[in-house]
Amino acid sequence: MTLMRAFFHGLLASALGLAGCGLAPTGAPAAKARVASGRLAAKALPAGYYKSAEGLQGQLLLRALHDIVARHKDLGYDGARDVMFADVDDPDNDDIVACVYIGRALERVHDRGSAFRNGNGLNAEHTWPQSKGAEGTAKADLHHLFPADVKANGIRGSYPFGVVIHPEWSAGGSTLGRNASQQRVFQPRSRQWGDTARAIFYFYTVYGLRGSLDTSNFRVEEPVLRQWHEQDPPSAEERLRNDAVYAVQGNRNPYIDHPEYVKQVGTFLRPDIGQQRAR
Repeated sequence: MTLMRAFFHGLLASALGLAGCGLAPTGAPAAKARVASGRLAAKALPAGYYKSAEGLQGQLLLRALHDIVARHKDLGYDGARDVMFADVDDPDNDDIVACVYIGRALERVHDRGSAFRNGNGLNAEHTWPQSKGAEGTAKADLHHLFPADVKANGIRGSYPFGVVIHPEWSAGGSTLGRNASQQRVFQPRSRQWGDTARAIFYFYTVYGLRGSLDTSNFRVEEPVLRQWHEQDPPSAEERLRNDAVYAVQGNRNPYIDHPEYVKQVGTFLRPDIGQQRAR
């Protein structure tokens, strides 16, 4: 066991021990009860971390959250994937990592190579696609990277997220197809809805205010993501993942710590920003 893995194992095992049992499915009542107790997040979330955002609304709140969480350690893309597969998404340290989209689980995963398996295993899903601006530091930001089956990852591609009405492909609860407006969209399985929404909101908060992102996907996604955020609130598992990323990257996803911030921000994408860099 590496020192980093030992650190994570102790950190996350301790948090789980305080909870009194294992992780519950996303949105389950037991998970809500454990999160509400504050015992899982209290160890990692410093007092006053969001103090400068208190009492703010709208774009002022969005800017304040940007200033709080934008600065973080860049692990590099290789380093971020190794940490993701070895520690962040293997909190019980059993070397089993599962795809967030179809649930396929692989054994003996301990870094990016053992996960990828020459294209037959797991890849790193960029919730905000690389082709839409997840470049440089953003490419390696663990708050929007998740393990994904290579095939499912490729099928999602750079399509926006949305509600599929006319499916063309489906596996494990995730679907690609046309929405009610006949746009091709990707709909993850329901247990990933909220995680996906909060990852996108985080990404825009950190990287979108400068007006240099391609926001064409986000213009399609935002109303649906707001619904998913409400329907699938942060689970104990998602909160522990936020703690783990904070431990190595040095910043947090504010919409996991404070789900109410989504409503308080209101519309994320201002019209003047939304027209920039559309491709």
